[in-house]
Amino acid sequence: MAMQSLWTGLSGLQASSGWLDRVGDNLANLNTVGFAQDQGTFADALTMQLDGSATDPTNARRTTPAGWRGGTGVQSVSEGRDFDGMNLQQTGNNMDFAIQGPGFFKVQGPNGPLYTKAGNFIWSRRADGTFQLATQNGYPVLSTTGQPIIKPANAQTMSVGPNGQVSFGNVKGPQLAIMEIGQPSSHLAAQGNNLYALTAGGTARPAQQSSVQQGYLSYSNVDESQAFADMMEAQQSFQLNSESISITNQMMGIADTIRS
Repeated sequence: MAMQSLWTGLSGLQASSGWLDRVGDNLANLNTVGFAQDQGTFADALTMQLDGSATDPTNARRTTPAGWRGGTGVQSVSEGRDFDGMNLQQTGNNMDFAIQGPGFFKVQGPNGPLYTKAGNFIWSRRADGTFQLATQNGYPVLSTTGQPIIKPANAQTMSVGPNGQVSFGNVKGPQLAIMEIGQPSSHLAAQGNNLYALTAGGTARPAQQSSVQQGYLSYSNVDESQAFADMMEAQQSFQLNSESISITNQMMGIADTIRS
């Protein structure tokens, strides 16, 4: 029982540490363009009964008593990103774009398509000397045909309509690919720089409930007050689990003294 108590306290310590890391990351990105707060929860670490050769120490690194099923500790579980409630702010910069609604911009990553809420785009020079619309780290922004958006050599201005239609002066260009993801918090995996890849089972379809706003950006949806409240709660959890481990150690020391 003492070892189980020790493991319970240790798992709680690790879970609290993960919680603190998550809250710290959210607070560090309080004013980051396109940042979706990381949300998480806790789950019981249920140790299942193992029978037969599975409990042999040569095959498994533990032996479970026959008929025993018990919960041992807790683990921190990420529920993915929360993309709701992002704050749209006007910037006045014609190269800034925000999506009103659940949609994402589609960009070409090194290993396939990626999705982002961060619309602070730039013109990136290509090998042939032309310029393509790109993310801050140079990934091409894609059109509805899956191709990069190239700036005409004589273009002076660019405007984008609510449906993503790009125009260079009075000449129509391609249309931005605005995609809506089914259950994005469950089916988008973070790839860094506020870019996300579609996971297995996820679906992306052309936007039906989203529109583009030029001269605006979507900023972080982190609630600062809630984040600080979560930080204090996580710190208290960390402290309580530390005390639990300390008390267990003392109990084990007393037990050793009695046996001797």
